[in-house]
Amino acid sequence: MSVTRLKGEYDLVLYGLGVMGENFIRNFARNGRRVIGVNRTVAVTERFAREVAQEEIADRVGTAETLAEACRHLKSPGGAVLAMIKANDPVVEPWGPIDDLFFKGSVARYGDDDRRNVPALVDIVPEGTVIIDAANSHPHSTKRRCQEFARRGILFIGTGVSGGSEGALKGPSIMPGGSREAYDVVGDMLEAAAARAEGACCTYVGDNEAGHFVKNVHNGIEYGIMQAISEVYYGLQQVVGLDYEGLHEVFAEMTGGSHGGYLMEISTAALAMKDAATGRPVLDVILDRAGQKGTGKWTSQMAFDLGVPVPTIAAALQARIMSSFKAARVAASERLERHTSGAFDAAERDQLLWAAADALYGAMVAAYDQGFWMLREASGAEPEQNNGLYDFTLDLAEVARIWKGGCIIRSALLDPIREAYLTDPELPSLLLAPYFKQAVGCARFQKNWRYWVCTMVSQGLPCDAIAASLNYLDTYRTARLPANMIQAQRDTFGEHGFERVDREGKGFHLEPA
Repeated sequence: MSVTRLKGEYDLVLYGLGVMGENFIRNFARNGRRVIGVNRTVAVTERFAREVAQEEIADRVGTAETLAEACRHLKSPGGAVLAMIKANDPVVEPWGPIDDLFFKGSVARYGDDDRRNVPALVDIVPEGTVIIDAANSHPHSTKRRCQEFARRGILFIGTGVSGGSEGALKGPSIMPGGSREAYDVVGDMLEAAAARAEGACCTYVGDNEAGHFVKNVHNGIEYGIMQAISEVYYGLQQVVGLDYEGLHEVFAEMTGGSHGGYLMEISTAALAMKDAATGRPVLDVILDRAGQKGTGKWTSQMAFDLGVPVPTIAAALQARIMSSFKAARVAASERLERHTSGAFDAAERDQLLWAAADALYGAMVAAYDQGFWMLREASGAEPEQNNGLYDFTLDLAEVARIWKGGCIIRSALLDPIREAYLTDPELPSLLLAPYFKQAVGCARFQKNWRYWVCTMVSQGLPCDAIAASLNYLDTYRTARLPANMIQAQRDTFGEHGFERVDREGKGFHLEPA
């Protein structure tokens, strides 16, 4: 059975009919664009064709068995091909499926028949077409692809897309980077499909790999906030003894205030959710082993390469990794005693509830601050400003704005974050912005944050991200750190040298008096 149903000229070909891809097609079509859907496995395309034929947008959506067929119906110039397929990790797989699709040709599957020698996309797109990589690609891969497309004279955009399947349908946050000329061709189409918050949650973020760098940092912030939320739920359940009804009430109150945001909303909903199969609270039947797809790891690696501290994000990554060792943790729980500093005093219940709210807020601020520190450090007119790793310039206030709608980390905090960078584009840390300085610098707030961490530690419970966030604050505000001892140690065993507080220059060595 042929799935090719094409009539006339189309604005966009979208390759990759996962849930995100299918909903993105519906989004573009709802906004008046004519779109062709193509998938490597034709059975998927057949199913999508049947479904979309029953929808109001049917006259604006076509399907094709191959990209070659689809591209013959793409308008020229001004059309676009958008790929939403799995990205590769350049460390373990330097050349991935996206590269095959773009430059080499790939394998198309028709039932049980694998048809090889499928032409590369660069060889079949009409002149003037913009190719868009909308996968969660590593920025270094995107930089290489930008260079290759430029060499071939083909317009290219590497874009981050955040919002999940619902966002793809109703309007995500879109973070395009790459060729400015390419964005001028397709920018209106992307902006029309994006969420709205003081304008479209889509803007040209910068040259080369800027779009995918911004998206990776977004995901790192996401890791940190998710872990902190999970720690607060767990602590209130294990220490205070709140049931799910009580937890839902506490979380609903926080979500309605300064903690508000998408991740808090879905966490609050999960606390009230029952499992359809058993009728039990859904969180009781979900295995405590967190998955990950790599962007949190990439964000941490990129931060280390830039020399930027991201303890909240790194702690969240480590917590997910530790969770994956379920069998080992169960065995250890039976062999290693947990000795605490005493039972929790129920009279302190209300204080701990306040402490939980402040500790969570502090961790959220820390996660955003670390992410924006990365963005600031990577962004520079000259590559040598960031160790030669990146070559783009970012408007941090605009990044905050396009994250206000559609994306996973949209929250009430992004309004003051945007205002902070509008007021001072060179702000070295969000912690120094008046709004956050007043909140985080408050004595009561810090006391509550410390009380939460001390309570979790005294009860023998993990609080990876929240404790790391507090250490981040304390380290950042400490004028003199114990790093002098480290320098003495390094010079003793490796003659690495050190700087002095009383003389200019480097390369001093230990010379005992």
